[in-house]
Amino acid sequence: MNMHRVRTAVLSAVAATSLVWGAGSAGATDLNEILEVGIKANQMAQQSQEKINKTVDQTDKIVGDYKAVLRTVEGLRVYNAQLQRQIDLQVVEMGKLSNSIKGVTYIKRQITPLMMDMVAALGDFIEYDLPIKREERLAGIERLRELMDNPNVDASEKFRSVFELYQIESEYGRAVQAYTDRIVVGGNELEVDMLHVGRIALVYQTRDGKQSGMWDVETGSWIELEESYRKPIKNALAVANKQAAADTLLRLPLTAPIAGKMETAQ
Repeated sequence: MNMHRVRTAVLSAVAATSLVWGAGSAGATDLNEILEVGIKANQMAQQSQEKINKTVDQTDKIVGDYKAVLRTVEGLRVYNAQLQRQIDLQVVEMGKLSNSIKGVTYIKRQITPLMMDMVAALGDFIEYDLPIKREERLAGIERLRELMDNPNVDASEKFRSVFELYQIESEYGRAVQAYTDRIVVGGNELEVDMLHVGRIALVYQTRDGKQSGMWDVETGSWIELEESYRKPIKNALAVANKQAAADTLLRLPLTAPIAGKMETAQ
């Protein structure tokens, strides 16, 4: 730009000299006017150069902004591609979950009738079993039936409750327990100490120890035992209540199954 100014000044001076020599007798006023025209031309050239410089700067800024936008777009393209891969994987997982849910729904439809059958079978078993804590056990069956009808309880919780009651019933077949109960013997209601040894013996003794008896499977009722069983049953109750050594020999009337029936063995 400096060379441009020098050239402009030289041309202006030459033009002015030519005018002076051509004019011959031109006065100082004409020379000043010529010089002013050259100065104005020089100023206009400077202004044009400044506009060009501003335009170049603006162009450089626009190009820089454009390149920054291109980098941002490229980054977004990579990010979107990664998101798309994640979405594709999630769609696959959703498909798997959908199939699993369908499978669970099918299982729930199959397991609910099974659980209902299990509850009904357990209720029948308790009805025909030795009357060990019968009222308590039947109450448990009734709670299970209400649970089966409750739509707000998940199938897994229902199955857990059924399985838990089956475990309790299984324990009755192995346990030696003593508890108090009220029974009817010969038309009389008695408060008694009850003892069951698994499911092979269920005997009672009145609280005063004067009367002993057992559950008779054949008649489905309580029968009174002879006097000789009074002390053995008392001792057995003491063992069950942990008031006597567990290795004590017990003499109890047993109810044993024979040919599809249950009969008393002594």
